[in-house]
Amino acid sequence: MPNTALIRGPALHAGILIISAVGIAYQIVLMRVFTIGQWHHFAYMVISIAMLGFGLSGTLLALAKSRLRGRETGLLCWSTLLLAVSLVACYALSQRIPFETLQLVTLQGQWRNLVALYVLLTLPFFFVSTCIMCGFMLAPRAVGRLYFVNMFGSGLGALAVIVLLRYLHPATLPYGFAVVVALVFSLLVWRRRFGVVLGISAAAVSLVPILTGWIQPIRISEYKGLSYALQLPDAGIVAEAVSPLSHITAVSSKQIRETPGQISNYPMDDLGPLPEQIGLYFDAGAVSPVNRFEGDLDSVAYLDYVTSAVAYRVAPERPHVAVIGSGGGTDVLGALAHNASHVTAVEVDPAVFDMVRGPLAEFSGQLYSRDDLSPVIAEGRGFLQSSDERFDLIMLPVQGSFLASTAGAHAVSESYLYTTEALSIYIDRLTPGGVLSMTCWLDTPPRTALKLFATAVEACRRSGIEHPENHLVFIRTWNVATVLVSRAPLDEGAIAAVREFCDARWFDLCHLPGLREEEANRFVLLEQPTYFRFAQEVLFGDPERAYRESIFYVRPATDDRPYFSRFVKWRTLPGLLRQFGANWLPYMEWGYLALVATLVQGIAVSLILILAPLVLFARTKTSPKARRWVLIYFAALGFAFMFLEIAFIQRFMLFLAYPMYSVTVVLTAFLVFSGLGSLYAHRAMQRGRNPIVTTVAAIASLSLVYLFLLGSLFTFGSGWPDAGRIGSSIMLLAPIAFAMGIPFPLGLQYVSTHHEPLLPWAWGINGCASVVGALSASLCAVHLGFRAVVLIAVAAYIVAAFAYVRMASARSRLLTPAK
Repeated sequence: MPNTALIRGPALHAGILIISAVGIAYQIVLMRVFTIGQWHHFAYMVISIAMLGFGLSGTLLALAKSRLRGRETGLLCWSTLLLAVSLVACYALSQRIPFETLQLVTLQGQWRNLVALYVLLTLPFFFVSTCIMCGFMLAPRAVGRLYFVNMFGSGLGALAVIVLLRYLHPATLPYGFAVVVALVFSLLVWRRRFGVVLGISAAAVSLVPILTGWIQPIRISEYKGLSYALQLPDAGIVAEAVSPLSHITAVSSKQIRETPGQISNYPMDDLGPLPEQIGLYFDAGAVSPVNRFEGDLDSVAYLDYVTSAVAYRVAPERPHVAVIGSGGGTDVLGALAHNASHVTAVEVDPAVFDMVRGPLAEFSGQLYSRDDLSPVIAEGRGFLQSSDERFDLIMLPVQGSFLASTAGAHAVSESYLYTTEALSIYIDRLTPGGVLSMTCWLDTPPRTALKLFATAVEACRRSGIEHPENHLVFIRTWNVATVLVSRAPLDEGAIAAVREFCDARWFDLCHLPGLREEEANRFVLLEQPTYFRFAQEVLFGDPERAYRESIFYVRPATDDRPYFSRFVKWRTLPGLLRQFGANWLPYMEWGYLALVATLVQGIAVSLILILAPLVLFARTKTSPKARRWVLIYFAALGFAFMFLEIAFIQRFMLFLAYPMYSVTVVLTAFLVFSGLGSLYAHRAMQRGRNPIVTTVAAIASLSLVYLFLLGSLFTFGSGWPDAGRIGSSIMLLAPIAFAMGIPFPLGLQYVSTHHEPLLPWAWGINGCASVVGALSASLCAVHLGFRAVVLIAVAAYIVAAFAYVRMASARSRLLTPAK
């Protein structure tokens, strides 16, 4: 391997830049992999995995510091080569671990699988961190500048991977990243022929699977819709589409029959069989069917026998309909079959329209090319908020899959589509006689439909409707419920039409003006008329008591806590477990449980990694006060940075419409501008200035400003195109990200100068605190809201500033100061 001097300067900076870019790009790709294989809330687990790799690296380097002195160059080179190998190997092996979220409690082996995933996927980030730390140790006087290179490279990687995901499947990218890192290894050892040959050979080996298609596919949970569909005897994939938003798989089978809920009392002999369908599976989970359509609307007569068709008994004749989340077009066909004058089909993913207009055009009867239909590529809430148009009927079709809903897979998934603020916007976009229709899956014991109805009631009151009971319809069948909100009070004709519709189709009424208890719970019998009684309490009794006494968390979702699918209550959980025993397990919110389990693991591992070096340092002449304040300072920074990062990722999802856009844009802004902040910190310290107090004051002030202004700014820009929203998001985040980039390099440079043996440990502390911080921030957002998460982050930054002042006042007792 080359000596230290050979990889100083441009080669070292270029290597750190590219490795940092690959590290963040790999992290985002793993988020997509987990979203497809499991569900999108695992994105936050990936963030904690990455931070754990950084923490583990810092701890081990701290423990081996004396043995590594003078060998930093070799460690950097070998870590780079091992990174190239681990990018492919760890991804491929992780897809062979049979992890199932929905079996975490029922099968003990799934905990081992979760740990195995955690450990395995930590390795690439361990090597990324080791490479960066070696750079710091090779240039201890330029830590701030190298940290800037690290952050700037990470920001470039976040941007680049979004472009790559437009054209390449996520399973392909780990192999491409390995090619790039192998070439970086050749750059670092460019004066050693053997090393160059080794690097090029590793790149060639990684390139072979890309060229031949021998890619390890993503392992998809057996509980996701695509897994079930592909088990059908005649199932076949007829088309696929990839984008940064989703991976769409079109599956054809004679046995696919996806309907928006139960079709009840359908006269098949008179109206004919259901049409053939092709299922569009989004990220292998949620399905939206494409019906075979040849222009005859009578062929989709079955769509008058689902609960959502009740909306056409209340809405004006020949309504102008907006379908939010049109997907494969089932609800669009339903609107046309009910004599809609025009349909506006709103879909966030352009790949859906491309697929239905492209490979499925003949099958769908050119549905999205009709003159009486306007396809709109936009996020539904943002479209309605920015549009001046008014609609006679706004339809929010049933979302996701029945299994994912009943299993609580989306318990920690944000959804700004079903908050009280969102429903208030929808009501405002109705014509005077317009109707809002929302359909959801049912679960046992009841909770989702109760929360939807409570949210509708709260939205009515927020919109100035004094007597919401006269504006609401609530009906159900065995697996779905539909809630209607009428802008005008329901008249006798509309009430009679709803009753007639439900009686003819055996749908149960849960609320209708004038409904009596004996008229509810008639067809799909429950032990108690739970839905009716809850509706009565929320409308005419004490809503707070209804929420408080429910065994589930059914309080309406808000923009501050947009977790519509979060239902778990820690207070009632022990009683439920005692009452139901093992029978309760199928109804547990597995997404929430997986997050808690990961947090417990992260805390345990982080404590070990942070405390282990203390045994070593106790035998050195480092000051105990210095160790204490180094621990507090870097732990507080790790918590604070991750709390703000997670809060902004989740908050900007409202503005950017899709999780992957939000993750990428926020990460890019934070990394690039934090890098610029670190460069500023480096220059400030060179000039003898220490801006820690003013920096923390700026972070606190900006955080509070964002708390009060972001909502208004998002409303103002809701109708902008993607490029405008992305650009404005980066500009909004730039000031606070710049400030957040200053404290960490200040601390690193101080430790490197005055307590050099503690440098890797400080890096490890920050990484471990970030692990716990990322997961804790997600849980705090679920329970306390985004405002609380931001305030906790501000408090942590204040603690860090105090710790820095005390750390700087502690005398160094090192025998040999850093040079």
